Amino acid sequence: MPTSQLRAIAFGTSVHLARFAIIVITLAVAPMLGITGWYLGLAANVACVAFAAVLVTVRGLWRQSGILVRWRGRTAVILLVPLVIEVLVWAVPEGLVEQPPGFGLWSLTLLLAAANEELTSRVVVLERMRPAFRPHIAVAITAALFGLQHLSAFATTSRTFDDILLNVLVSACYGFALAAFQLRFRWLWPLILLHAGANFATLFSARPLPDAVIAITLVMFIGLGLTILRSMKPSPTRSSDGVGDQAP
Repeated sequence: MPTSQLRAIAFGTSVHLARFAIIVITLAVAPMLGITGWYLGLAANVACVAFAAVLVTVRGLWRQSGILVRWRGRTAVILLVPLVIEVLVWAVPEGLVEQPPGFGLWSLTLLLAAANEELTSRVVVLERMRPAFRPHIAVAITAALFGLQHLSAFATTSRTFDDILLNVLVSACYGFALAAFQLRFRWLWPLILLHAGANFATLFSARPLPDAVIAITLVMFIGLGLTILRSMKPSPTRSSDGVGDQAP
């Protein structure tokens, strides 16, 4: 593997490790400031948003993110429909069951979580992979790193081993669809809202989905990502072998 590609992967890995360090430090320091219980997660997400915003600013990626772009066209909206359906599958027909401290505060922290994950993974990491790899590989590596970052649940939650590994797999497949969309359209705010909505519906769903339905959604995520990538036009700035040499 060329050095430029190894450096891109190392950069992406370091971003996720740094984000994890921010979480650990926040969870350790916040109680000293009187922040405890449920609000520790909120504080960690605020810190991660600040970290992500600094990264995007330092690397000059706000414009590339498309976070302020209001419209990217009918095709982009149509390709988001399967992700909207996936959210509804969790919420309909049994509905959602509220948990303390209420839908409002949960909505805030889940929106912050989605924002920091989209900014770090689908902007900072993906934009670093973009010049170093062909589109399919850039998206796959970005998705894999996004999935693996959820191994942090071993250190920050009491979830079971099987549950965490399933979350890693689901997150990687979901991240593949989101990364493919962002690579093609550079339109971040719909992804933030859909990501937050998916987390919200999953957390508050009145009943867990059958394993067969979850498997179908994973296939749908991968299929959607491949469909988006298949219709991409070749980049005029990519070298003939599909490899860039941008340094981190």
